[in-house]
Amino acid sequence: MRGNISTYRRGFLSGTVSMLAFLAAVPAVAVAAESGQSVASAGFEEILVTARKRGEERLQDIPATITALGSGTLEQMGALNFADFAYQVPGLTFSDEGAGQKRYVLRGVRSAGQEQVAVYYDEVPVPGIQGAGGDSGSQTTDLKIFDIDRVEVLKGPQGSTFGANSQAGTVRFIMKKPVMNEVQGQIKVGANKIQDGGTGANVYGMFNAPLVTDKLSLRAIAYYDREAGYIDNVRLGQNNINWQQTTGFRGMLRFQPTDNLTVDAMAWLENRKSGGSNRYNPYDSFSASASNLDFVNNNLQPLSDIRRIAYFQTGDLKVGDYTRSDMPDDQQIYSLTMNWDLDWASLVATGSVYKRDYGFKRDSTWVLLSLGVRPNGFPGITPARPDLLPALTDQTQSIEQKAFEMRLNSNPGSKFQWMGGFFYRDRASSFRSYVPVVDPVTGMPYDPGVPPTGYIGPVPGTGLVDCNPCATARVNDRKIKEIAFFGEATYAVTEQFEAMVGARWFQSKQSDLGSTTFPFALFAQAPLPEADARTFKESKPILKFQLSYRLDEDKVLYALASQGYRLGGTNQQGIVAVPLGYGADSLWNYEVGTKTAWLDRRLILNLSAFLIKWKDIQVSGRDPSGAFGFIGNAGAAEIRGLEAELQARPAEGFDITAGLSWLPKRELTKDQITDQVVAPGRAGDKLPFIPAFTANVAAQYSYDLAVADWSGFVRAEYAFHGKSNSELSVASRHNRVQNSYDIVNARAGFMNTANDLDVTFYVENVFNSRGDVRVRAEDSLLTFKWTNTPRNFGIDVTKKF
Repeated sequence: MRGNISTYRRGFLSGTVSMLAFLAAVPAVAVAAESGQSVASAGFEEILVTARKRGEERLQDIPATITALGSGTLEQMGALNFADFAYQVPGLTFSDEGAGQKRYVLRGVRSAGQEQVAVYYDEVPVPGIQGAGGDSGSQTTDLKIFDIDRVEVLKGPQGSTFGANSQAGTVRFIMKKPVMNEVQGQIKVGANKIQDGGTGANVYGMFNAPLVTDKLSLRAIAYYDREAGYIDNVRLGQNNINWQQTTGFRGMLRFQPTDNLTVDAMAWLENRKSGGSNRYNPYDSFSASASNLDFVNNNLQPLSDIRRIAYFQTGDLKVGDYTRSDMPDDQQIYSLTMNWDLDWASLVATGSVYKRDYGFKRDSTWVLLSLGVRPNGFPGITPARPDLLPALTDQTQSIEQKAFEMRLNSNPGSKFQWMGGFFYRDRASSFRSYVPVVDPVTGMPYDPGVPPTGYIGPVPGTGLVDCNPCATARVNDRKIKEIAFFGEATYAVTEQFEAMVGARWFQSKQSDLGSTTFPFALFAQAPLPEADARTFKESKPILKFQLSYRLDEDKVLYALASQGYRLGGTNQQGIVAVPLGYGADSLWNYEVGTKTAWLDRRLILNLSAFLIKWKDIQVSGRDPSGAFGFIGNAGAAEIRGLEAELQARPAEGFDITAGLSWLPKRELTKDQITDQVVAPGRAGDKLPFIPAFTANVAAQYSYDLAVADWSGFVRAEYAFHGKSNSELSVASRHNRVQNSYDIVNARAGFMNTANDLDVTFYVENVFNSRGDVRVRAEDSLLTFKWTNTPRNFGIDVTKKF
């Protein structure tokens, strides 16, 4: 352990030194800032958050571990996507397999199944979409975050206020609201070039206008963003396949009929198209050397056989897929929120509709090859079925969620503070998974009007629209209805000492109807499974207890015990029958922390230490015979951690922020074996994908130029992400080490206050690091890796009016 900590320290310190050296190269034209000009003085501005659903509160006053990034910070970071800011939030990590395929992770709590971090856009809960295994946690969306007021990251269970799927925490994106009686506008245009990749461009616009004096105002945002690709498909001869093109519109109306009543309406539409997956094949998979992590170690197939069938030149940012994998993604949010000050309390009511249609695609050829399917001229299983190659997994995934919440908060000023409410959610998902055989030249499905000879259904000569010929097909519809009652009460025992208790009771009912349209072609003689209808119901209480002691206005100590749950789910029927479903898993988070400000708030230091005990974990396992897989509940785990955040202003115009997360223990405490499910994990195994250590530093120097009305800034960001394994058992033939990595970003900008014009130049990933964001090796023969964006040069120009 000592050696690992030394490695972390060396990487963290070297990155910090490099970043500070960059900042030292401030242009000679910088002059000392004067009071009242663009360079801030004194302490940091107060960030107001609504994280506890009690109205606006000063962040440093809340006895809880919350990271908040305001609009100014987000603009300085150039943050338009989740990954643009996530590395600068201690304790927040993520898996990223491309647009719309993220799994947010807080404090190392991560496993298969439902989402464990709740995501909110304003008051709208946005769930992940249900994939092939009902694993909604791995397909969390990521809408563009232009013109937002702040991001709030609440760490640890937030069940009493944000519900069952905030098991490990909550991420909230708070939009800027329409401004009354003032016309505002903003246009931002940008262009960028990825090293050895493509070029990108974007344009974002905002317009705010009063419609009725003092009563009604409109704020509208529109955008187009073309993100460059950098993955080359060397088999199909296509470069930069993982480009993304996003168009969106967000409209907000604020109606304020009286001083104490506000109604906000929002409509948000976003469409994203992507040319292909972000994954690539990094290893020399077709060699006979000992370094071959795929075939030599796994012994899945004879190396010479696979080399002759599937050979391509693996390597950095190269993939050898046989198929195209464009993935359209359409999302819609509609919400209506009322805030009503009743003098004795505040009433908040929100209704929302969220819709998403996602077309997930992935090459199935590798899976078929691993099962023994062979092209003509190669021996394979009987029959070898060469007519099934190549093949594409084509999944249409849709979700529509209707949600409503009403809560009542006591007004501040009394010793006894309370909050209580009701929540309802109705979520319907539909899933269609086809595996069409595709044209080996183009990688695209055949025109269904002229299908080639091959297996096209359980009865010769039949087929399906969009899947003709087809290897297999199934459909599934799922519904989840959830109701909950929640509340918190705080009592000030003295002016310094407070006690709080929170509780939530929820009940969910799930129904699932799935059927196999026709069986997997390799098992064509097997009987077609009947349509399978399932129902699943559960209810749970969620509790929270907290004590806090305020030393003075700028220092508070707190201790809490909070419970976290996430919903269980139903298992979708596949080739064979699987168990009905899996239950909720739960954890307790025990935490002590302190939030402090020093030197007239020029130095802020927040610390927290926590112990998490997690049981009945949702896991991907198999039945005791090992015949088929599904999600079940098994095992227990313990996580111990320390988080720290620091903000410092050592001189006028010079700001430093830093953070770290250390998880010295993150392992199973009980074997993942029950009478129904057997999963790989055994007591003592470390949780996969979870690094022991992550750290971040950002520094910015702002200065005035020797030219009237002009100022500038330089900014550098550093993030370190420790290593982890991709499997619970390091002895597994599928395990891959996800190596540690660090990322450095640099930005320099110039602002003209007279014309409200900003010009920013940036280099992201300065040292062109290939971070192991996700590494996966399954039964599909090759190892696939997802990485961060390579070195990226760009410019942004922003005009406000």
